[in-house]
Amino acid sequence: MSIRTLQPGEYSLSDPILLQNMRLSQAINLPNSEAILVPKYYHITEKLVAQLSARGFKTVFAEVIQEKTVTLAVKHMEKMFQVIDQIVQKCTDSIEDMALALEYRNDQKQLELLVRDNLDDIQELFRADPTEKLMALIHHHGGTAQHSIIASFHMMALGRELGWSDDQIVKAVVAVFNHDVGKTKVKLETLDWPGRLNNEKWKEIQYHTLFGGLLLHQPNTKPSLLMLTALLHHEWYVRLDGKGYGGLTLFADYLKHSLNLDIGQILAELSPNDLEIIQAAALVDMVSALEERRSYKKEMDSFKVLIIMNSDAQMGHFNPKHYAAWHRIYLRQNPNLLPLGLRVALPREKERRVFQPLQPKKVNALPLLTYDELERLGFLVSLENVGIDIERIRRRGGLLLAVVEQMKRERGLNFDCSPEAIQAAGITLLKEKIIPEEAFIELDGWREPAAENELERSIELNGWREWLTYEELERSGLLEKARLNHFNLTLIRKEGGIVPARLIKRGIRISEQHLKKLGIVPLKKWTIRLPASESRLTSDDLGKLGITDAQLKQAGCLERVKKVKSGVPLKWLEDRGIRFSGMDLTQCGIDPVRKIFYDIVVVEEINSTRAKFIIVREGDDLKELTEANERNELEAIQHHLFNQIGEVIMDFTDQLTLPDLSGLVMGDHWGV
Repeated sequence: MSIRTLQPGEYSLSDPILLQNMRLSQAINLPNSEAILVPKYYHITEKLVAQLSARGFKTVFAEVIQEKTVTLAVKHMEKMFQVIDQIVQKCTDSIEDMALALEYRNDQKQLELLVRDNLDDIQELFRADPTEKLMALIHHHGGTAQHSIIASFHMMALGRELGWSDDQIVKAVVAVFNHDVGKTKVKLETLDWPGRLNNEKWKEIQYHTLFGGLLLHQPNTKPSLLMLTALLHHEWYVRLDGKGYGGLTLFADYLKHSLNLDIGQILAELSPNDLEIIQAAALVDMVSALEERRSYKKEMDSFKVLIIMNSDAQMGHFNPKHYAAWHRIYLRQNPNLLPLGLRVALPREKERRVFQPLQPKKVNALPLLTYDELERLGFLVSLENVGIDIERIRRRGGLLLAVVEQMKRERGLNFDCSPEAIQAAGITLLKEKIIPEEAFIELDGWREPAAENELERSIELNGWREWLTYEELERSGLLEKARLNHFNLTLIRKEGGIVPARLIKRGIRISEQHLKKLGIVPLKKWTIRLPASESRLTSDDLGKLGITDAQLKQAGCLERVKKVKSGVPLKWLEDRGIRFSGMDLTQCGIDPVRKIFYDIVVVEEINSTRAKFIIVREGDDLKELTEANERNELEAIQHHLFNQIGEVIMDFTDQLTLPDLSGLVMGDHWGV
């Protein structure tokens, strides 16, 4: 019987070295599942080894804990976590009871003392490898409590960077530890909701700021910093319609009339230091939420976190001084934002959605509003805010008036969609033809030509690629060589040409001098264009169609169907024996045409903001794609991504460097 060779970093559970200050370097999943049994960076103990052995595990991937201060800080913080648990429990039980309220105030004082006594050690914990901070949370794992602790770590680092005094940092940390205590009054079903929240559940979530403020408010006393932080940590720095919720916006009138609390006036009398703490809480709350694994998402890579934070900062979510300090910290902690092999969702900040009209379709006279008409009437914003897929409206050529009226009734929308109002706007309601539109995604990127240096590539060649058209291939004699090397000439004609590198890879020699004599210049202007939608079915769709998990498992589809929330391509299912007719889909009320979500994979590092990428669809496995490409078995979209687009350079400097925030002004809703 052969003995399997251990991989680098892999240790047998019987190896005593595991108990010598080691941690897991890879998460351990439950057998045959994506569910995490033990997370990455968990401190390895005798108890853990025994538990894993009992479950049948033989080896783990591990590494030495480099920071001794981490282990020390974990011990210091365990007492702190116990106090936090007590505080959360009392708030859950309601601290309106006088005895509980007294205990609660004592707990708060104890927490403040613990933070003050161990501030340096905790700060060292945060300065280490950013993931180290998670080690201290494992034994106290639990959604909201964990989030509050991570947010407090960010607050410590931010306070140090801004030069706050220890007293101000301690106050800030204690405030952030309590900022989400209002979630103890929100239903678990809502907190653990696995996808996008509907209107009802979103309103429930918004109420956690009010609940937190009420839990921490002591009647007949001046509102405390804790109460104000819980109440205001989702308010925006600037005043922007539709952004931010809490005691300054959504619940301002309720607080004034029910509790006689004018929050704007209270903030006007607050010390500048305390106001800074409240505003900084919005920043640390958001970055913590992005970094964490939630019921509806995985933890985000630092690259994606920074892009989203920058986008919100530009819109005015955060105090600009706080954001600049946090940005410096984050770049120090994450100097390599685009490492080789990184795979992340294509940031929407990089996308441009464009639409191309298709041939008009004749229909019986229908009361329908086109996309342009909905926009002219001012209906689009309201419809988009209640979750209507605006892109689908364009794909279908418009929206039936009956559907608009239904949305207005069900969602309580405030617009006049009566035939009289539409006619008064000069719009003909009955349509005898519709013009559907096809959606595409455009990106800024470029291929790497034979340039003298990186500066030339980055400055002069953005938006260019090397490309030979079908006509140029024919004129230069390369088309016949391509045929002899088994290239699909029909596909090359359809795609308009081919990347020269693909010909070279098959051993076809290309003479630059010959091309030059013929007046052929391979370097051409280029816009990367991706299909924006395709026919896809989700796990829910397949359930409606009567397809069981057992059938999916037998066809080898179950794992991917469960993993990819946006659905799997209909063609992919058909290739594996799971087929449906258009009638089947219609009878089940399923429109299979859905957005395609793309991932980008780093195949070559250039610097911290620029890299060479391959673009793939969400759910597609890069290794499988490479092997299928060698067999010429790629689906049409995959072939387009691999062979017509191929490896592209994308620059994320605009999305990653500190944006210009000099024009942001604090909103008057802050009362200052």
